[in-house]
Amino acid sequence: MSVMEGKNPTSLRMKFDLGKDELTNKTKVKSKTYSNIKPEATSQAIYDVATTLEGLQEFPVLEVVRIDNTTLA
Repeated sequence: MSVMEGKNPTSLRMKFDLGKDELTNKTKVKSKTYSNIKPEATSQAIYDVATTLEGLQEFPVLEVVRIDNTTLA
């Protein structure tokens, strides 16, 4: 029996640098996730959107992550 794959919407997660914690001296990180992206979207297109969104953010971006979601049956 072969496995069936069902593509679900993709998400984009951006992680932001909020600066250093004064007590621990560790970098404080906040993430924001944008959901319901078409699974057919290319990684380049998602990255381009993240780059555009970066210009609208208050804090610098540390990381851009594409999260693919597939259902197996």
